[in-house]
Amino acid sequence: MELELRSINADNFYEICLLEVSSNQLNHVDSNAISLAEVNFMTFPWFKGIYVANRPVGFILVNADTVTGKFELWRFMLDKSQQSKGYGRIAVDLLISALVDEFGISALYTSVVAGSDSPQGFYENCGFVPTGNLIEDREIELCRYL
Repeated sequence: MELELRSINADNFYEICLLEVSSNQLNHVDSNAISLAEVNFMTFPWFKGIYVANRPVGFILVNADTVTGKFELWRFMLDKSQQSKGYGRIAVDLLISALVDEFGISALYTSVVAGSDSPQGFYENCGFVPTGNLIEDREIELCRYL
């Protein structure tokens, strides 16, 4: 399986925007179009398309606090037709490897809303652990220490 992270530009922007999560995941992640619009207002965005065999299958968006050095995984999605194939775990590993190589990070944070369709179990299976902090009084903060 040839999975890779690619830069998003004018040539592949639209195909990334067409990717969709399943209906039960809509309350857990915004659309890629919204996410790509939000990068214009982030302090330090880092984002990539997830590709398998030259086809887009997902999207990753990280924002960094350049004062504290805290890197946060804001968006992570795989298209509904590409889930449960092992791509998610591989993409998280590629993401961490890229961030370590480029920025020397020692931890990656994310947050989830608890519930029956929450991605918390996925992140914990990828090595993230709860920090004990709540984000905006409703999201459970998770961290993968490297």
